[in-house]
Amino acid sequence: MKFKDYIDIKDFVQVVCPECKALLMADKDMEYWHCGHCGFKLNMEDALGGRPAPKKEKRTPVLKGEIFKREGDVLYQYAGDSEDVEIPENITKIASGAFKGNKNIKSVVIPDTVTDIADSVFEGCTSLESVRLPAGITKINYKTFNGCDSLKTITIPASVEQIMYNAMCCGLEEIVFESSNTTWEIDNEATNPSFWISKNGKGNGVSRIFFKQQTFNAGDVFRHRSLFTYLRGEGLCTNCGSKFGMFGKCKACGAKKAY
Repeated sequence: MKFKDYIDIKDFVQVVCPECKALLMADKDMEYWHCGHCGFKLNMEDALGGRPAPKKEKRTPVLKGEIFKREGDVLYQYAGDSEDVEIPENITKIASGAFKGNKNIKSVVIPDTVTDIADSVFEGCTSLESVRLPAGITKINYKTFNGCDSLKTITIPASVEQIMYNAMCCGLEEIVFESSNTTWEIDNEATNPSFWISKNGKGNGVSRIFFKQQTFNAGDVFRHRSLFTYLRGEGLCTNCGSKFGMFGKCKACGAKKAY
């Protein structure tokens, strides 16, 4: 797609993104750039109406003054004020503190291209109510959601192997686990647990844990550090959380009991 109309401003060119129609400024030294609003990749030759971009030393694209500030495929800062955010699909890592302290954001959708979410990414996002985590991450890192007081529920993808200390000490009341193998940490003298629990169903903290259509009391499960360990100890199916029949076969999913 080529643009007939553009505005030259010294070393930058101002164009309209063909995907989301946002008005953006792009550095003419770049061979290509991505829209900071929707992530659309645009060749600079197209942006310049068919004229070749200046041939200078190649460097990693860095968006300046846009909503999604990044270096290459790493998002290092969200600079917008939208309540609902969808991170571009060409991002693979979210750097530490990228959304930290943002009071406006209410929901965020993280694409499956993201495989690494660093420490404190959403720390202090007090209005955050909903987050869609990517299917490929293996860890919820330190202070990722701390201080997210409005976040009441979250779904942990099956790919997550570990929830680190102090990762989700926030407003959570329930957690949905897609795998029983995800582990978490309980508190010790040095640090907080992975998430708070509501003891005896009273007070702030997680009171319900969901797994494969089954509901469990968080206080009963928490000290076991994983659903797998809890379910096995209770004689329940670690594959779906249901009961076994008299011949050691799960009534719900048909899995055989491991002795």
